[in-house]
Amino acid sequence: MALAVGIGWLLRGRQYLFNRSLWLDEAYLAVNFLERDLGQLLLEPLSNGQVAPLGFLALTKLLTALLGVQDWTLRLQPLAAGVLTLLAAAALARRTLSHGAAQATFVGLLALSPVLVYYSSEFKQYQNDVLATVGLLWLAARFDLQRWPRDGLILAVAGAFAIWWSHPSLFVLAGVGLVLWSEAIRQRQRAAWLALTGMGLLWLLAFALHHTLVMNTLAGNRHLLDFWKFAYAPLPPVSPGDWRWYLDSALALVYLAMRHVGVAHHGMLASWFDGLNMGLLALSAAGSVALAWRAPRIAAIGLAVLLATLVASALHLYPLRSRPTLFLVPLVHLGLAATVQAVLDGKKLPARQLLAMTVTGFVLLVPAAASWKVVRKPHNDQDMKGALLHISGQMQAGDGVVIDSMSHKAFNFYSRTHDLSAMPVVVFRPTPNQHHDAIATVRRLCGEQPMRRSWVIVTHRLQARASFLEHMASVAQPLQRWSGQGAAALLHDFGESDYCRTYTPPTRTTVAPPSAPPRQ
Repeated sequence: MALAVGIGWLLRGRQYLFNRSLWLDEAYLAVNFLERDLGQLLLEPLSNGQVAPLGFLALTKLLTALLGVQDWTLRLQPLAAGVLTLLAAAALARRTLSHGAAQATFVGLLALSPVLVYYSSEFKQYQNDVLATVGLLWLAARFDLQRWPRDGLILAVAGAFAIWWSHPSLFVLAGVGLVLWSEAIRQRQRAAWLALTGMGLLWLLAFALHHTLVMNTLAGNRHLLDFWKFAYAPLPPVSPGDWRWYLDSALALVYLAMRHVGVAHHGMLASWFDGLNMGLLALSAAGSVALAWRAPRIAAIGLAVLLATLVASALHLYPLRSRPTLFLVPLVHLGLAATVQAVLDGKKLPARQLLAMTVTGFVLLVPAAASWKVVRKPHNDQDMKGALLHISGQMQAGDGVVIDSMSHKAFNFYSRTHDLSAMPVVVFRPTPNQHHDAIATVRRLCGEQPMRRSWVIVTHRLQARASFLEHMASVAQPLQRWSGQGAAALLHDFGESDYCRTYTPPTRTTVAPPSAPPRQ
């Protein structure tokens, strides 16, 4: 397990030290730390439709106050969560799985998972969610009803803190509390039952306070609710389409846990439905059933967490797809490790040691193959820093920037450190009609003449904006072109184009105010 932990740390360190550019969601959250003090961060809704736990915001503000608002500073907290997750996973494995191969499989899967490697260096709270799941499962596994004063205090405090650092930790705490509470009743441990009841009340109090301060902003965030409307569970499922939603969600979660590289977007992928992914889902499901015999407490907690999340999703309170489900990834890995455990426990199985080694090698090879890409070429999907570095070395007096509203926040964040904050900037809002976007932007440049030469920057959905760039080039061929990973910067001189020479801005007619009535 030590080797697996070490490899996981190396992968996370490689991605973090690469120090890639902030992508859209990160930039939307990051600019809040440029504009707000601690009180505004904690007590007012975040700008750009962002939502984050208060503990995450407070700790990040402390780090930026000490070290400055830099991308590597913002990502320190996710990196620490990624490092601690592997340590907690090793402790959970020792408590839950008896065979060393099964323990190494669980820790190895978490260490090699490409999506967890990535989110350990993304400035969002999702890696905290994973740490909360693994850490709380470990504390639940070690909880002894006979020693409830010691174990109960640790679990109570950890749970109360988790709520302030991770939104879905509430579902994990619901599963932990319900299962332990039921065990205390079944074993007639009255003192432990009373302690667990008090623990649950403490968690509810922490959630109520957190909800009062920040979570109620979700109610008015119509965009966020609409964005995730496809991810709400149909409960109860009544049609074949409803049942298909559950299958799609299960396959999406397995793919996320084992094969997804980079940002977990919300679109459906064809790879969800290939034979490899379906086989991994079957193995994880079989292992989860086997876990009920080997570690019934953890298996019951996992089931309760899934049910609690489903109910919240059905009530349109939490989306059950993509990156918000990252906290469920350890359950997939635990199911796969339990499959190895079941093989080793099957004394009647022929060559069970060889079979266990085969299963272990197979499930570890899947994420390892994807994570190897991090070693060779760390993820860097929207390279705004590369674009601005090129512009800062090539710009002339009178140059300005033309940028879409989706890339603008990242530009604002990085323009400070590239001495470009004084450049004139024209921001346009992208629409499905890219020809209209291009012509409207050029007309604006021709009419207002805010800059002599224009650096057109696109870092969000570059491939989808290819038509826009072609239309801009049809007006004035680019003088320079820089291309990076998911980013492009093109230099145009629209003022010298035929279009601008012949374009006449529309005149605005003004209506004179009515004359005052004559005085008698």
